[in-house]
Amino acid sequence: MNPLSTAKYITAALLLSAAASLAAAEPAAEPDVLDMSIEENLASPAVPQKARAHIRADIDRLRRHMLAGGYAASSTREGEVLEIVIPAQSLFAANDTVLKPSADKLLEPLGELARKPRRYKLVIAVHSDDTGDADYSDRLTAARANAIDDRLWRMADGLDTNTVPYGLGRDEPLQSNASRTGREANRRVEIYVVPDRGMLEAAGVKLKK
Repeated sequence: MNPLSTAKYITAALLLSAAASLAAAEPAAEPDVLDMSIEENLASPAVPQKARAHIRADIDRLRRHMLAGGYAASSTREGEVLEIVIPAQSLFAANDTVLKPSADKLLEPLGELARKPRRYKLVIAVHSDDTGDADYSDRLTAARANAIDDRLWRMADGLDTNTVPYGLGRDEPLQSNASRTGREANRRVEIYVVPDRGMLEAAGVKLKK
């Protein structure tokens, strides 16, 4: 082998080794929420034991507030996450992906939460019934999730909101699609309010910058 080529290979190997060592020394970057699955987003960030009572009390306060406003609201993840369910027909006309004019009033309480992106992460999950094929249901629910995401962004005056939209198609029915009432129940929007860094810090958790 040419000595010059050998020197080049050695130099390249040393550079790669140095780069690997530098990368290992640096803390890993936090994953982008848009690259995470819905399960991963609903599970993170984790709440340390010492902050759980504070977080659960805050989520329960939100739950009671939403119930008083007429929303279907319940807690999940052992009381750390709030789930709000809105019938799809309350926000969209049949087979449509454009929000109804009346949707703003229904989404306004969530718009208030979207204005606090460090405190809460909002995970939007849109479901359909099985009246269309799988591809159609996926496209419909994805477009609807993006429409809600965009409306919350506008409600937050164009600020960077911490919202994550998912179109989940027809794969997670609540009831049998054999009846009209079952299909209506399956066409739904689930919005999860997940505690984020600002809420954890308010509970006394010291986080890395």
